[in-house]
Amino acid sequence: MSDAPIVALYNNLETFFAFLQRSNDPNIFEKRKYRGDRGLFWLGRRKLLFTTAPVPGARGICDRWGYDATDLLSPPEPTHQLSLDILRDPELIQRIVRFAGPGRSIQLIPYATTREFYQLAEALTNVHGLTVLLPESPRPEALWIRNYADTKAGFRSLVSRWLGSEARLPEGIVCRSVPQAAEVVTWFLARGKDCVVKADGGESGIGHLVFRVAEPASGAVLERLEGNPFLNNDLIIVEEFIPSSMGESPSLEFFVPPAGQGEPYVTYLSGQIFEQFGRFAGVLIGREMLREKWYDSLAARGLKIAHEMQAAGYAGIFDLDCVVDDAGEIWFLEINARRTGGTYVHEFARSMFGDDYLSRVVILSSNEIGCEGIKDEAHLLSALDDLLLPLGAERGLVVTVTSTIHTGQFGGIFIAPDEADVLRLRAQVLERLESVRNKNS
Repeated sequence: MSDAPIVALYNNLETFFAFLQRSNDPNIFEKRKYRGDRGLFWLGRRKLLFTTAPVPGARGICDRWGYDATDLLSPPEPTHQLSLDILRDPELIQRIVRFAGPGRSIQLIPYATTREFYQLAEALTNVHGLTVLLPESPRPEALWIRNYADTKAGFRSLVSRWLGSEARLPEGIVCRSVPQAAEVVTWFLARGKDCVVKADGGESGIGHLVFRVAEPASGAVLERLEGNPFLNNDLIIVEEFIPSSMGESPSLEFFVPPAGQGEPYVTYLSGQIFEQFGRFAGVLIGREMLREKWYDSLAARGLKIAHEMQAAGYAGIFDLDCVVDDAGEIWFLEINARRTGGTYVHEFARSMFGDDYLSRVVILSSNEIGCEGIKDEAHLLSALDDLLLPLGAERGLVVTVTSTIHTGQFGGIFIAPDEADVLRLRAQVLERLESVRNKNS
């Protein structure tokens, strides 16, 4: 990687606006403005990070866990288009220019590459005279591969072609309307198969619906689908639901350099955690998963996909989400062609413990830890002080998300030498928070 200073954008709203605006919830954009503080733990200690919403206590969080050279900025009047918010604000642009230093060069790295992101990069280059490197973005003419691979139908089409008989995908049908999807759901149920319905362009499991064989037939199916706003104006995927009584949902992440700048490689393997079906809530990263019988085959097939993505023009991070069925077989579900909910966890661990961190610690992240009764980030840190990770230690909690405290939740990373101990630490934190809640009730 270049030595040029890093400017990072947590442009998640910009990435998913077209999908999220289908919601009937008027507060959905307000909710999604937050959690950009996870980007504080990206890309090492020195960077300039932009988020849609300000992060209370960001300076203290950065200083406490070794990110003293990270600065965070947010637009004063944010919209869903963070890249354009920056572009419209002369003060924010000048902060980038100053951060570039005498070399007048930066690495510009987004949560996900978008057309708005390219507009910002182009203006920094052509108007402000910076050399803008895009190490995690395809060239503009290849943006289609990021967008297409990130859809459910695109993923199924590409992986089937690239892997042939090695592609292990749930049986699935791409539908063009809600009534057609209802017919396909009924067809699956009549064949004795549970199924799941997904919007083609969805994210984080939002809008997924599961239909069980025991449920009523077509009329009720159509009614449920028509009541889901996320299925509007999109392709709809109906696919066989793969049962996993152990809830094993591995995700393998890859880094794909721009073509000619190196070979794709695996960054980390995690187990995904869901609060309810399909709703992503965190990851578990530990050494035991690497010993699973399916890992070598998953890594080999994933690297084939990564090389094909690179050949098509993709550059940057993507992960391959899977499920392990009750027979121990692994099934491919989707690609997330962007930085993911586990990327910051992995990059924090590398920064804190080194490339071999898996030999020392197990890490469990959670996006939604209840903290009712906690007033602000100072109160949270004080209440949990003896359970927080000291620099140089290998057991403790790292507070990663304070921007949601006002909603009664925060995010954190639990760290301990082994999986049993990391679960004990989590229980200790939850018990402490319950004590605070009871004291204030």
